[in-house]
Amino acid sequence: MDKLILGLLMIKPFTVYEIRQVTRQNFSSMCSDSLGSIQAALKKLSQQGAVTASEYVEKGKMKREYAITASGRILFLDWLKTPIDMTKNKNMDLGKFLFMGYLPKKDQIQMLDLAIERLEVEVQELEAVRDSIHFAEEQDKVRVYLEQNSHLATELIETSQAGGLAESISQIGYFELKTLEFGLDSARFQLDWFIKLRQQLSEKEKEVSDAKY
Repeated sequence: MDKLILGLLMIKPFTVYEIRQVTRQNFSSMCSDSLGSIQAALKKLSQQGAVTASEYVEKGKMKREYAITASGRILFLDWLKTPIDMTKNKNMDLGKFLFMGYLPKKDQIQMLDLAIERLEVEVQELEAVRDSIHFAEEQDKVRVYLEQNSHLATELIETSQAGGLAESISQIGYFELKTLEFGLDSARFQLDWFIKLRQQLSEKEKEVSDAKY
């Protein structure tokens, strides 16, 4: 989670509650959006000197905002340049699937039905996120903010080695969209796979039942 937070802070400072909102909307499949998890990650990053905190008053309320430091940028980019390893995705619930043969047939079907229901919800939620995002508008907001904070714009262009601010924002948005597509395609694949398995078990159960009569 700490690296995801650093990635968010590469664009602009955030409060804890803003980080939670973005995490809930976009990263729910990657990490927890609990305040405790976010605060623990920020504490770790603060101890590493990767982020700094500043307080300000907005509408009579004291708020604390976190910003990435120079060493935080180095830490984030070093992590970002390590090879992507999709084999590290561990899901202990696969153990339930592995040993599902120990259950009676009716329980197997019930477990698959529940898995299908949850995947259907996940697909619907991801589709809703996709449909709610207006990338052109979002990128315009980011551009305006960065133009008003030129030091952040300069650091972003230097980091991405893009031809300018617009190109840098565009390539960041491109991979954000692709990440969403990956999550949606993965959820759809799993949903289709479990539906097919559910059908196969039902057909197998019917064949056994027919053979008895």
